[in-house]
Amino acid sequence: MPRHAMLQVIGPATVFAALFAAESAAYALAVYPSSKLLWSVNLQLFGLFQKGHYVLSTYVEIAYFQIACIGLPLLLIACYGLVFKRPLALAVASSLSFIYVAFLLGAAYVCDEAWRQAPFVAARILSGPGACVTGALVGASLLSLVVSHMSYLRACRANGHDIQSLGVRDGLDRDRCRPVLRGAQ
Repeated sequence: MPRHAMLQVIGPATVFAALFAAESAAYALAVYPSSKLLWSVNLQLFGLFQKGHYVLSTYVEIAYFQIACIGLPLLLIACYGLVFKRPLALAVASSLSFIYVAFLLGAAYVCDEAWRQAPFVAARILSGPGACVTGALVGASLLSLVVSHMSYLRACRANGHDIQSLGVRDGLDRDRCRPVLRGAQ
């Protein structure tokens, strides 16, 4: 197991924690709809997840779909990989958490007219109260993804899988100094 396996769990765990907080805020808003604080938290802080819900709800009408079918499985796959020392499970969970965060950013772009009209979209994304949540999600999932990919590259190098052995043939034609196909004249 790579020594940086805990860094690979950060992405899925952060996605799950943010989804849990967003769903809890939405549930609290459903219970107390007159609370101005809950409205503010739900719309401004967790607006990214709300826009993701809008896009997903056109295809799937399941209550708490994002946490039950996206966040929890990502966390469980990452924990499985960590506990049972399965690097592929960790890599899948970290990659899928980054893909989900990219989906959320894309859903926010599609749903918000102001983002599309801004001259510089990145400035629009990083402004407002939800920037901390967005930054934490992107940073944690990107860190998890990079560590996952780097550990696989390190494992390939340690096992002797260099470019030469991943190619068509194991050896080089010593006279021509280039790879050749087996059986080729």
